[in-house]
Formats: sequence, C-alpha cells, structure tokens
Amino acid sequence: MRALKKLNLDWDVATNLRVAQLNELDDFLYHAYASSSLYKEKMKYLHDKYIWNKEFKVGDLVLLLNSRLRMFPGKLKSKWNGPFEIVGVTPFGALDLKNKTNKVFQVNGHRVKHYLGKIGDSHVVATIHFT
Repeated sequence: MRALKKLNLDWDVATNLRVAQLNELDDFLYHAYASSSLYKEKMKYLHDKYIWNKEFKVGDLVLLLNSRLRMFPGKLKSKWNGPFEIVGVTPFGALDLKNKTNKVFQVNGHRVKHYLGKIGDSHVVATIHFT
C-alpha cells in the first residue's frame, strides 16, 4: 500500500510557513556574506603586509626584467638584465634608465628591482625600509 503525503491546503498556514522559510534563507545569506567579507578583509591584510613599496632615486642601480625570456627560457639563464643606472623618475612610476653605452630608454617601474651586487671593487647595497 502506498503512503501518500498529506497536502496542506490551508492557505494561511502555507503562506506563513513559506514566509518563515524565506526569512531563514535571508538570514543565512546575510551571515554568509558577513563571514565572507570578514575573510576577504583578513586575506587582504595578510597580502598587503608583505608588499614592499619600491622607491627609486636618480643614481640608483637596478636590474631590468627580460619578459621575452618566458617563451624560450634557458635552464640557467637569468631573467634579469643589467645593472642599469636610473637617470630620471616620473611621478607615475616610469623610469629613465642608462645602459653601459650611455643609451637612455624608458621602462615601467614594475619591471625593475634594486641591484644588490658588486661593481668593480666596491659593493653596492640598497637600504629597504619596512613600514
């Protein structure tokens, strides 16, 4: 013998039950949104904590990223070229670099990093300030 479900044909009881279910769903979505925004804030704090602001001055020595090397990377080939000397700095992050042949060219500041190495007999050391 098959068991049939009882249908609630009382309109007032059915509407009140449905409204209560929708309110529970709204509360659940609100708490999920609040917890996800809290999670995003924590992850942004952790991400931003390890970002270093690179400040370049005229006269600094930098290395330039060779972005074309990604297509055909050599096993022991460095991605960085240089050192280059900074000749000019624009307020929007572009740098004017001078190579060994005194040719000046402009690059994006995101493609360079400070050169910490040896030139001739003297050592070059950059200071990095943590904030």
